[in-house]
Amino acid sequence: MPQAKVESPAIACTVDPVILLGMHRSGTTMIAQLLDELGLFLGAKVQGDHEAIYFLEINDLLFRNVNATWDHPAGMLAFLPHEPAVEMSVWCLRGDLLSRSARRFMGLKNSVQYRSIDALGRPWGWKDPRNVFTLPLWLKLFPKARIINIVRNGIDVASSLMVRERKLLQGRREKFDQRFNRASTRSKLQRAGYRGSARCLTVEGGFSLWEQYVERAERVLEGLPNPHVTVVYERFLEDPKKHLRQLADFCQLPKASDKTIDKVCQSVNSGRSRAFLNDPELSRFYQSVRTHPWMVRYGYDKL
Repeated sequence: MPQAKVESPAIACTVDPVILLGMHRSGTTMIAQLLDELGLFLGAKVQGDHEAIYFLEINDLLFRNVNATWDHPAGMLAFLPHEPAVEMSVWCLRGDLLSRSARRFMGLKNSVQYRSIDALGRPWGWKDPRNVFTLPLWLKLFPKARIINIVRNGIDVASSLMVRERKLLQGRREKFDQRFNRASTRSKLQRAGYRGSARCLTVEGGFSLWEQYVERAERVLEGLPNPHVTVVYERFLEDPKKHLRQLADFCQLPKASDKTIDKVCQSVNSGRSRAFLNDPELSRFYQSVRTHPWMVRYGYDKL
């Protein structure tokens, strides 16, 4: 390897990161936003879902390099057992993270104060559901990282994905004629063809993806020596102040006073718990999958 003089790719950090993961539409954005308000630095530039663009692009590239996508992650699962291949990517990640490129994550103020990501002297981390699959690589770089795994009922997850993907499909259909007839150097298929997650256009497809993410998270966290905690979305909504206090302590956020926690919890909408019960079709689907192992594992078989 180019870094032959370095025995391990592990990055010695002033403050070890917190890595947030969990299936898409499981409340990862809510948890990330709350922790951000309590002082967990999650990136100078984040998307609306509170994912740092810097780490988002890295996970994009990791997935793309092994022919995987967020809704069909099989390529990543096939890649991970091959240590020589993994090692190549890990060393490249190390080089990138310790280069000036990481200043895009840190922002100007932190870059001036701390210079590099390994010297970042404040609680920090990043959120991306796909960390469920890329976590083994990140732990080679940050072996002392803290991990927050977020789980939500698979029916609500699948329903949320289905609504989103059908809305996107409808939007593309409404613009189809305009895009199809537009003069362009791109092909008609490129500018007007379907684009999205066909798997998640049905509740069955979204639920199967939820199972895949939940199972992988359980497997990768099993026996892991790193400090890690699993947040069950529905239980969090029942008592957000209690659970957020625990998460703030877990993330070692010194400025997260009880008063501040009370304030940020005002934005939590407890009505989002078990929303599928209001839909007869989803309720029927629930009855058909309620005894699936991962539904039972988190108590979702006893609603």
